[in-house]
Amino acid sequence: MAEILSQNEIDALLSALSSGEVADTQAPHESGKGIKLYDFKHPDRFSKDQTRSLHMLHEHFSRLFSTSLSTYLRTIIEVKLVSVDQLSYDEFIRSIPNPTCISLFQMRPLEGNALLEFSPTLSFAIIDRLMGGRGQALYKNRELTEIERSILVKIIERIFDSMEEAWASVVSLKMDLKATEANPQLFLQLYLPTEMVILMTHEANVGNTVGTFCICIPYVVLEPVAARLSSRSWFSGKTGTEEPGQSPMEGHLRKFNLPLTATLGQTHLKIRDLLGLEKGDVVSLDQRKDEEISVSLSGKPMFLGRPGTHRRHRAFKVTRVLGGETEWLA
Repeated sequence: MAEILSQNEIDALLSALSSGEVADTQAPHESGKGIKLYDFKHPDRFSKDQTRSLHMLHEHFSRLFSTSLSTYLRTIIEVKLVSVDQLSYDEFIRSIPNPTCISLFQMRPLEGNALLEFSPTLSFAIIDRLMGGRGQALYKNRELTEIERSILVKIIERIFDSMEEAWASVVSLKMDLKATEANPQLFLQLYLPTEMVILMTHEANVGNTVGTFCICIPYVVLEPVAARLSSRSWFSGKTGTEEPGQSPMEGHLRKFNLPLTATLGQTHLKIRDLLGLEKGDVVSLDQRKDEEISVSLSGKPMFLGRPGTHRRHRAFKVTRVLGGETEWLA
């Protein structure tokens, strides 16, 4: 048991301290061990692991959007992720120039809204490129016209498509554009000024112009899927949608829509006969009703089949395959 001082010993010790006979010593200072600085004005709502996962997600998004934008603008566009930052909603709104192009969108099934901001430099460079120019920005900032805004909405839709694909490993999202404004102060009351947001800043090179666009997502929007943003969950779900033995390129190709056409028969009519057709007229085709019909994929004959109905819908039954995948791709 520890030794307990008596009252006389305590009084003697206090007298010795006051007279200077005993030096006043402080407890040894531990150099910051177990102490972490914390800013109550800027609390970190996203962990380092979640921030790292968001960084990887939007690097993937940058590659997808770079390909999509290059195809749309018919020139090589390089999009890269610059930073992933946590800051308050008020700091984000006040850092945006006015006028600019800021869009409000929803990430269904997540509740709440997020923001997408295009810098004026990037906005006018893209519009200039789509209007036949080389992708040059204006020297003086101004608001977008209605026509320019409708042009930029097409780019925003491509951003949404790339985001949906990049986020598919975490959650299946459907992006909905709600509004597009020039004055960011109109969205000042959307969230509390102290609400923490995650800000993904991307940089795009259009011709000789370099501009940025930012995606701002509040923590309350991502909170339902915050647990899935860990590195372990993200990596485990990244390849979950791919079939065994299937390459990523093959997985993308399987998502393409190709026109499939079944031809019942053909005939030749003169213009005056075509204009004279009335209800009840019969047109003779070069094929009998009991013969197989030709089925074409993207204009190339691939199958033979027989016409019929299936659950009250017009259909055909494949009876023969004319060419395999190798022959068709060649």
